[in-house]
Amino acid sequence: MSRNEEYKALLSELEQVPESLNTTVDRAVKRKTASQRKCRTWGVSCGSLAACFAAFVLLVNLSVPFARACGSIPVLRELAKAVAWSPSLSAAVENEYVQPMGQSQTENGITVTVEYVIVDRKQVNIFYTLESRQYGQLEADSCITLPGDEGGYSSGSSSYGVPNGELRSVRVDFIDRDVPDILDLTLSVWDREPEEPAAYDIDMEFENPVREPDYLAELTFTLTFDPCYTAQGQIIPVDTRFTMNGQTFTLTEAELYPTHLRVNLEDDAGNTAWLTALELYLENEYGERFYASTNGISATGDADGEGYGTFWLDSPFFSQGDHLTLCVTRAKWRDKTAPHTRLDLWKGTARHLPEGVRFLGAEEHSGGWLVSFAAPIEAEHRMYSLFESCFYTEDGREGTDIMRVSSTYGVEDPVTGEWTDGETMFTESFPLTGFHGGVVYLEPLFDAVTEFDAAIAIPIK
Repeated sequence: MSRNEEYKALLSELEQVPESLNTTVDRAVKRKTASQRKCRTWGVSCGSLAACFAAFVLLVNLSVPFARACGSIPVLRELAKAVAWSPSLSAAVENEYVQPMGQSQTENGITVTVEYVIVDRKQVNIFYTLESRQYGQLEADSCITLPGDEGGYSSGSSSYGVPNGELRSVRVDFIDRDVPDILDLTLSVWDREPEEPAAYDIDMEFENPVREPDYLAELTFTLTFDPCYTAQGQIIPVDTRFTMNGQTFTLTEAELYPTHLRVNLEDDAGNTAWLTALELYLENEYGERFYASTNGISATGDADGEGYGTFWLDSPFFSQGDHLTLCVTRAKWRDKTAPHTRLDLWKGTARHLPEGVRFLGAEEHSGGWLVSFAAPIEAEHRMYSLFESCFYTEDGREGTDIMRVSSTYGVEDPVTGEWTDGETMFTESFPLTGFHGGVVYLEPLFDAVTEFDAAIAIPIK
């Protein structure tokens, strides 16, 4: 039985409402305003499907035997495990905000099944499995094709190493346009054969790490989305001005979707620095907090400048709160007139480094220079990028793109070789492939950091 058939069978069972629900439905109608607001959000013209989902929610939440039975339904078991890393997607699954797909294809002994999607007006999360008795650990590269080859989206997957048969995911974010009604997903499958670990060779640092594998199967799925889901979203006007570190911004609006929330900032024309990063969270009147998105896009650029103008957070779409406050605790800046970082590779010196960063030195090899920096670890033991992915020679020419960056907790002592400060510092190293000159310029992602003793609070209603 396919996932769609399972889903339809479940809905047909819901036509017989247990007697025990006769009174619970009356009680549900009397829920407080917070719950009513969430129901209004679902008030899209969905017809009988919305009624079926409403009945399903009541059964799961109000009937203990029915809830236990749902433990065997894949959408409530396998999918919950697959999205455990994301508070937004976990809340979506808990609230049965899932569209079953049940599309399966087999090629060259490999079966690929697109099981479910979680989709709204601005994001698509596709969940699929890879299975084969012929091959070992399978991996898949994904490609998204829209009608008319339209752009305006970004896609990626973080499912490398997921065992065969377990759910993997592809996430598609639509930046400046809405999710279409239909798209094609192409999965190119390859076999990750176990390899003997090769002895480390410094020349490996200068090789292009991107290599196309030998694909065993290439399968394309046409995915059609229920308009009940692709219509979900709400724009909340805010239009509030505030100041950070002497720079003025306007929080113009918040975009609330089931999969994430976006806050849009406009910077004042008179600002002297670009905003390049924010540490922030949302909090509702019940003290629930929603933090910056992980495992995907966390910010997108300011259309009129070089900083960031939109920040992505976990979604309070399914929460009970009616009032949100945006709290900013940390910011990174790039001065509009600041020069690039200058490295003298022969002397081992650097000028105009980002705040808190120090140059550890450079080593010349046959493939070019390998440079290293030390930087402080951020909250939750986070490492981060320091420079843009290109470098410039002294005459202003752009060098080879920086394709490989390695980061390691701690700093190596140049004399003893011992690694220290693993709890407070990390080391970032990358090659300047093909460059053998003495002076090079890098473009920092920031040059100053501001910590706020008390969070800047901006109300969103």
